Amino acid sequence: MRFLPPSIAIFWKSLSKNICRFSLPNIAYCVVIFLGAFEASASEAEKLYQTCVACHGQKGEGNTALKSPAIAGMQAWYLERQLAHFISGIRGSHPQDAQGQQMRAMVSQLNDKDVIALAAYVSNLSGKAAPEKVAGDLKNGSRYYQAKCGACHGGKAEGNESFKAPKLAGLQNTYLKRQMSNFVSGIRGKHPDDKLGKQMAMMAKVVSEKELNDILYYIAQQR
Repeated sequence: MRFLPPSIAIFWKSLSKNICRFSLPNIAYCVVIFLGAFEASASEAEKLYQTCVACHGQKGEGNTALKSPAIAGMQAWYLERQLAHFISGIRGSHPQDAQGQQMRAMVSQLNDKDVIALAAYVSNLSGKAAPEKVAGDLKNGSRYYQAKCGACHGGKAEGNESFKAPKLAGLQNTYLKRQMSNFVSGIRGKHPDDKLGKQMAMMAKVVSEKELNDILYYIAQQR
């Protein structure tokens, strides 16, 4: 059971810690309650995700035609932060960020519990973005990536929670290119409360177009 909402995780941790204090029938009863709560929470999260399917796909594979990124398998902690940013207006409030504004409208009614459940659900989806034609120099892309991106996003673009840097492998080339452009132009990472976005904006501005194409080509090979 990979999907484990925090409230149920806390319950299970408490049960495991005190399991020696319970009789066998009581333990069995607690397990039944736990599994029932787990199933209910997973079902609720699945229902929440149905509002995302039209753009992000049934399995989180994304839709390049709609400029919607593949979100399947993204780390839950990153998804939680981005959803919170969309809801608060830290992300998606720029007048030129059409896709961001759409996301804000879609998630505006989510509460904290919904955000946690939805992020956990999406992180366990298995969809993959449709292949894209990407050209570049793999050797140069690897070199540029390791020099400018790898320290935060991981050597194989797998992400790094310690640096709060999401995985990039599996995201569409077109989406990554658009986000880099948004960081450079100030469409993203300009909000005063977006500390990590500001860091990315600074890094994006020191990458040339040729370097970026090769970096994105390298990332595309990490799928």
